Order: sequence, then C-alpha cells, then structure tokens
Amino acid sequence: MKTETHDRLPSSLKEARQHGSFSFPCAFYQAVREINPPGFPFTVKHHWHEPIEIIYLEQDSYQVDINMTMTHLKSPCFCFINSGELHALTSDSDQYREQAVVFSPDLLTFAAMDPAQEQFLLPLSEHKLSFPSFLETDHPAFSDVQQEFFRIRSIFFRENRSCSDQFTTEDPVSQLRIKAALLNILGILAEHAQLASNEPVRNPRVELLKTVISHIRQNYQHPLSLGELAALAGMNEQYFCRFFKKYTGATFSQYLAKYRVLQAEQLLAQTSKKISEIALETGFADEGSFIQCFRKYYGCTPRNYRKEITQNPFFRQD
Repeated sequence: MKTETHDRLPSSLKEARQHGSFSFPCAFYQAVREINPPGFPFTVKHHWHEPIEIIYLEQDSYQVDINMTMTHLKSPCFCFINSGELHALTSDSDQYREQAVVFSPDLLTFAAMDPAQEQFLLPLSEHKLSFPSFLETDHPAFSDVQQEFFRIRSIFFRENRSCSDQFTTEDPVSQLRIKAALLNILGILAEHAQLASNEPVRNPRVELLKTVISHIRQNYQHPLSLGELAALAGMNEQYFCRFFKKYTGATFSQYLAKYRVLQAEQLLAQTSKKISEIALETGFADEGSFIQCFRKYYGCTPRNYRKEITQNPFFRQD
C-alpha cells in the first residue's frame, strides 16, 4: 500500500473542487441517469485528491482503475479511494447509479489522545492508514457499512431537496450525525480487519503513469505522438504501448481520443461555441474527424448531443 508524498503528484491531475466547506469538509455526490442525458456513457477521468472518498455503486457494472489496477465490479458494492490515489471510473451502460461521500480525514479527529485516536484516527489523517479498495456484498461487513452510508445519504438528501449532483450541509446536528456515521464505518471496517497500515514505499510505475497522463492533459489541444510519450516515459514505443494498455485499459490513441471527446463534451454543454471551434480547440484536425470520433463514443453527432443536453431539465452547468 502506497504512502506517496503528494507534492510529487502532477498538479494537473489533482482535483480542484472543494468538498464541503472549510469548517465541515465533507460533501455527498451522485451520478444517476436522471441527471445526465440518457444514452450517454458515464466516465470519471483519472484524477487524485487529498480527501477520502467512499463510493457506492448501486446499479450496473463498472470498470474502476485505482493506481493502475483495473477492476471490473458489479453493483451493489463499495469502492474506497484513499488520499492521493490516482483513480478513474467508467460504465458503458446508461443504467448507472453511483453515489459518493468525500471527506477530509481531519474531520474525524479529536483533541483527546485516547487509544482510538492514536490507533486509527490520527494514522488515517496522516495517510498512514488506508481503507480497503473494495467491499462487495459477500463480505460480512457490507450490510453494516451500507446502513451507515444510507444514513449519511438520507441526511444530505433531506437538506438538499433540489435536483443536484452535489450535496452539503451547514446544520450542526446534521454534521454531528454524519461524523458519527463515518466513524461507525471506520469502526466496522476496523472490527473486520479491513484497515491497512501504509508502507513508506513509492510505486514508480504509478508515478510514471501519472506523469504520462498529466502530459496528455496539458497538451491534448496540440498534436501528440506515440514517440513523444514513449520518450517521456523512457521506453521504446513497443514497450510503452504494452505498458500504457496494461494499466489504462486503452491504447494511447484511444485514450487521447476519448479525453479530447470528454473535453469537447464539456464545451458543448457549457458554451455556445461553434462545432468547428470546439473541434480545433480540443485537438482534432478538423470538424469532420471530431464528429466521427464523437459519434463513436456518444452514438450521436455533437450537434444532436448539445440539443439533447440543453433540453434535459436536470442538467447542471458547473
């Protein structure tokens, strides 16, 4: 289990979004087909963040990539993202239902130095203790963790009645109950020996993949070649192709094309720019190649996608 120093991680992959408030760094999120346009795939791009994330996959099947390990999961199940872990999540179906609570581990610490604080809460805050990557239905701890997660979900939902993908609370009573539920989840996992002490070992392959993906993110608007990425990784092209496919599940050209399409999708949804402008701005050679690539991933033209998403009453432009 890794304990990498976060200032070595590529900043372009670090999530900039604030989760909750300064006084209560905790928020709840959901991605459901009712919020996003029907018929379009669900994708969370590679990123990392300091807070811990507990993801509940309620419907459908998913591909989860955590630190270059791809896992295929069937719902319902839990996925835990520890601080600093590079991760991505995809589902090719439109029946997905993914929910998550994201919180700073400092939220659970106390001033009193009791045994629980010393053995669990401080190590968690200092990134010396980790949640398990996954918890599936056949594990004896699953139902208890699920009950506490549902308790957290109901509190956030009660205070945020409008359709949204992000839920927060400033009510002290609600905050107390959420903290109690998070502590219960930690206690349940500890009782079942599911918490692991981190070893101070860096994974050079994870670092290398982060560097490569960061380079793609920073330069996707410009021409990128396989040779350029292979040289950055210090590999020949043939070895780099095997390395990249093994740990991302896609070839370099597939990953680059999908990332460009995802960036274009945001511009289609959030701006009124012309299709031709978006094509060039996201690294495509021309409008025709953009339309062809977009249709491959979304099953429709960019123009039809824009029309569909602007007519969806649940769509929010962040």
